[in-house]
Amino acid sequence: MADENDHKRKTFLTAGQPIAVNRRARHDYFLETPVEAGLQLMGSEVKSLRAG
Repeated sequence: MADENDHKRKTFLTAGQPIAVNRRARHDYFLETPVEAGLQLMGSEVKSLRAG
C-alpha cells in the first residue's frame, strides 16, 4: 500500500503542479501573479524529518 501512495505522490510532484495552495488567500484577495517559493533543508533538519 505504501508503494501505491509513493507512486501517486511522485507522479503528482513531477507533473509541475503546485504542492500547496492557499485557498483562503485566493478567496479573500485578488492574486495577480503566482509566486513560487521554496527552501533548502540541510544537515540536522533533514535528519529530523526522516526520523519523524
